[in-house]
Amino acid sequence: MSSNTRTLRWVPVGSLVLSLAGLAVSTYLTIAHYTAGALLCAEGEVIDCGTVTTSEQSELLGIPVAVLGLAFFAFMTVATLPFAWRVEALHWARLASVAVGVLFVVYLVAAEFLLIGKICLWCTAVHVITLALAGVLVAGALRRSSL
Repeated sequence: MSSNTRTLRWVPVGSLVLSLAGLAVSTYLTIAHYTAGALLCAEGEVIDCGTVTTSEQSELLGIPVAVLGLAFFAFMTVATLPFAWRVEALHWARLASVAVGVLFVVYLVAAEFLLIGKICLWCTAVHVITLALAGVLVAGALRRSSL
């Protein structure tokens, strides 16, 4: 087994772990969106999850951003399961999906800082997980293309 093949082993595992983590946090945020008082987060001058998750920017075309995150991570979880790595078409679907996810993270972070003026720690966790997932998938794709 070549060192390149061994190097690629961490990509499926890492991407699945990150997808599951994102799915868990997105599930929590979706439940909190529909359940009053379920959101646990400190409130202060800068950190205020409640303000962020109930802001105008917390929905896109009437769909809660938490639900969109849940759908994204549900897809990414399925797309990073062991069987999915044998489906060539999913290679591009994973990369395209995570690219859209990163663009959405950029929009949401800008909205938090520039429009809302508050930061949601749970949202930040989803943003970090999305960026880490993108890093893993892009690194794996770059390594894969050099084989």
